[in-house]
Amino acid sequence: MKPGLIMSLSHPRGPQEGMVLLICLIFLTALTLLGLSSVSDTVLQKKLAANNHESEQARQSALAALAWAENWLLGKGGIAPEICTESCQGLRLHPSGDLPSNPEFEDLSWWLEQGHAAGVDPYSGNRTALVSAGSHDTPAWIVESVHSLPAAQDGSADLQVWYRVLARGSGRTDNSIAVFESILVRSWPTIEENEYIAACPASGATAKCGRVAWRELR
Repeated sequence: MKPGLIMSLSHPRGPQEGMVLLICLIFLTALTLLGLSSVSDTVLQKKLAANNHESEQARQSALAALAWAENWLLGKGGIAPEICTESCQGLRLHPSGDLPSNPEFEDLSWWLEQGHAAGVDPYSGNRTALVSAGSHDTPAWIVESVHSLPAAQDGSADLQVWYRVLARGSGRTDNSIAVFESILVRSWPTIEENEYIAACPASGATAKCGRVAWRELR
């Protein structure tokens, strides 16, 4: 073997090998950062999806409670119930202005103290429907009498009352709460008859019956 060939084979390559190693480390670091970012995004998306699901479940629970309360109030026969905050015959019917300005932030115990559990008939105390929608807490509702028009003396129109109905629902945990409010109007006869079967809209030609407005408070 020639001396020049020996010297060529034994020439050091340290700087080239170090550069290749550095490039590999930079490449691996970039891949690691991309992987961590992807995992972080996935976790965030899962949390957002879970929160959205909880919020939607709370909304469905509150809407179910609102619908049940409205149907119960519209379906009640006889004369109009008296305003009573101390549970007259089981029903709590608040006068206008009796409730706090932001009832949506009150806890469940306050709701059940001032109102009723959804699905339970206030007069009998019997559960007539299961209203939960998978909620963690018992869905509840509160009713307030906000305005009324007296019946006509000639009998051409019945008593008309506008009610404010509040309903509260939750998700699978107590961290997600939804509250809805509706304004409901219905007509009432002024004389209770034993054979009175029809509920709303009663007998008058000007009788009104149903929801006239609603909104989400929380």
